[in-house]
Amino acid sequence: MGKIMKHPFTGALYEVNADGNVMVKEGSREGVFDNCGRWLSGELRQADPQLCVWITNNPPSPFNARKTHPIE
Repeated sequence: MGKIMKHPFTGALYEVNADGNVMVKEGSREGVFDNCGRWLSGELRQADPQLCVWITNNPPSPFNARKTHPIE
């Protein structure tokens, strides 16, 4: 099971599936979107692109993160 979030305005459920895409369920309608909110399949053809980006966001590994240096 992936991450699940409820849209604060529409109440639609956003869930990351095993393929890394976002399944959106709004009432009896469903749709599948990519991580940028582009429609892939399903009856529901609109999703919040910002929420799709946010729920699929994978933070960088701490080993690959940019190192910070103290400001003198």
